Amino acid sequence: MSEGINSNSFQDLENLDGNQVHDLRSELERGLGSLEGERRDLRAERMDLVNRVRVLRNIVGGMEEADSERRDLLRKFHETRKSADTHRKRRDEVNKLIPPPMEVLKEWLSETYRRLTTIDNDLTAVPTLPRELEAFRRFFEIQASITKKSESENAHSEYVVKAKEMREITSKLDEGKKERKGLEERADSEAGVEGKANRGEVRKISKRISKIDKRIESIDNERKSLRKELSRVRSYQRVTGGRNRKVRFSEIKAKAKTGGSLSTLELDALLGSGNLSDLAGSKSSSGAKSIERKTDTPKKKRKIGVSRRGPRKGNLATNRED
Repeated sequence: MSEGINSNSFQDLENLDGNQVHDLRSELERGLGSLEGERRDLRAERMDLVNRVRVLRNIVGGMEEADSERRDLLRKFHETRKSADTHRKRRDEVNKLIPPPMEVLKEWLSETYRRLTTIDNDLTAVPTLPRELEAFRRFFEIQASITKKSESENAHSEYVVKAKEMREITSKLDEGKKERKGLEERADSEAGVEGKANRGEVRKISKRISKIDKRIESIDNERKSLRKELSRVRSYQRVTGGRNRKVRFSEIKAKAKTGGSLSTLELDALLGSGNLSDLAGSKSSSGAKSIERKTDTPKKKRKIGVSRRGPRKGNLATNRED
């Protein structure tokens, strides 16, 4: 039996016979084995969930990043489309008012200018004043039309640029959609998640891991208690030698203190319990009391007398006297 186990801790076991103690030990071992198996299963499940949630977090992080980029692209696409619509509307309004293209307007302006600045040699072909005023009016109208048409040309150029930007953004959106689809397929294949790659699934798995941790902690406490109890039962069996009859250490200890005769079985149990120090202490205290009683009796004084007179002489002095 290990040190530190007192025979007083066996009081409940003293009322059981050997078969009952054996059954108790078997029950404790079965309970401990059941807890060990449950703990192994929980550890395996926890490891699987940790790997799954790690993969999911990476996937969800990538999806959120892709979603954030997609939102930015969509916002930029809407802004670009709005600007393109504004330029297109401006271009169509000018083209509706001035249908001829810029090249035709420039040819008209050049021809009108030539007529206004050139004098024909044939005086009969010289325009009249109303016709000349009409030519000037036409000249200025063409100039204003060209100025207005330039705004349409600029608006058209801006519209072309915005349309090109929209095509580029659309291509990026398609790429992001493919990337997200790939992440979802990875979530299905690697993590075993049936299309549930989101923060809600991550929180759900994390809560399950927390519950497993609490259960493992509870199992560890139960294991510690069962191991302690099983160690006590095993120690009792080692002390009693596995005998079927009941062994009461208190009676054996009292019998040993009173000086009664002990059988071999009782002596083995007492030696195995490790409580001989108490008996030795009681004997030493009784021996100390007997010594105190002896020391209390007064001792008789020894009388010492002189056997002869005079100083003691050595051998040389005796020889000289002879």
